[in-house]
Amino acid sequence: MALFAASITPAGPRGAFPWQMPMTVFGSLLTVGAGSVWLSGATSRAVGRALAGRARSAATLIAAERLRDDPWAAARAHAAVLLVTVVGTGFVSVRHFMIEGLHEDRHRLAESVSYYTTGLNLTAAAIAVGLVITLCALAVGTAESLASRRRGLAAQVAAGVPRAVLDRALLLETALPLAPALSAAGVGGLAIGVAYSSVSASGFLPWSALLVPLAVYGTCLLAAATALPLLRRTVRPAELRHT
Repeated sequence: MALFAASITPAGPRGAFPWQMPMTVFGSLLTVGAGSVWLSGATSRAVGRALAGRARSAATLIAAERLRDDPWAAARAHAAVLLVTVVGTGFVSVRHFMIEGLHEDRHRLAESVSYYTTGLNLTAAAIAVGLVITLCALAVGTAESLASRRRGLAAQVAAGVPRAVLDRALLLETALPLAPALSAAGVGGLAIGVAYSSVSASGFLPWSALLVPLAVYGTCLLAAATALPLLRRTVRPAELRHT
């Protein structure tokens, strides 16, 4: 709030203070980051409550109860996923507009178009690296969740719950809360594209940017699936002897 108040303070006759724009960006990132953590936990709890009483399968019921009991278990990893999705979706939109502008004004450029697109490609590579790190964090968080409740999972298998049901429940714990959250993140990233298109006077939007949330969603499920071999080891009856 203090950063936002400072960013909108009148700068006087000589124009804006040089630190206002960086502080505005910094405050916006803090706000979006905190909002992403809250959205991740709130979405997990809301999805768990909504599905717990309407579950039609054992896997959905187990996943919904898990989300309702501990909605903040993967909030940090999911929040990072949302941030990467917003940045990636917005970047795809902005990159499209910038490349179109470069090709239209190529005769007025001091260098070739590739000189300018190299920076955009490096930015895309940096976002991709951030996504990989986020997916690794998601995979580690899923494995940590299994390790922390191995006795309960082993007890469920000993009581007759098939392992295939637990496999589906593990994937649903990631898929259910991320679906609405990534949809909101995709809309937020597209809003960045809308704002940039209004500034650059472009009359259309690159709807291909909406493929970014779908791609992130699929890779998140693959990252969560890497914990399935650990689940098979966790549900051994020997785990019931550990305290």
